[in-house]
Amino acid sequence: MADDLCENTFLPPDQCDHCRMAASGLSAQVHTTKGGSVYHRTPNCAGLKDGQAYARRMRQEIHDVNAVPRSDARARLGPCEVCRPDLPPTTS
Repeated sequence: MADDLCENTFLPPDQCDHCRMAASGLSAQVHTTKGGSVYHRTPNCAGLKDGQAYARRMRQEIHDVNAVPRSDARARLGPCEVCRPDLPPTTS
């Protein structure tokens, strides 16, 4: 039975964010910055751009945008309220 558990979280694979596949329509990658507190659906998210503009106005360091695995981002950051990266994309 122990062989059926994730070696990182000790959870069954269907309950583990590291093992579970991304929900239908969601990318396995999201976008973050070193100084950010949330993750984003795309590197062009308006919330991300606003955050970087705010940091610039406050004379703080501006960090590059990096694509990271969704599971890594979810383990340490919250989702952006602007681009809502945990909701499947809508089709128009």
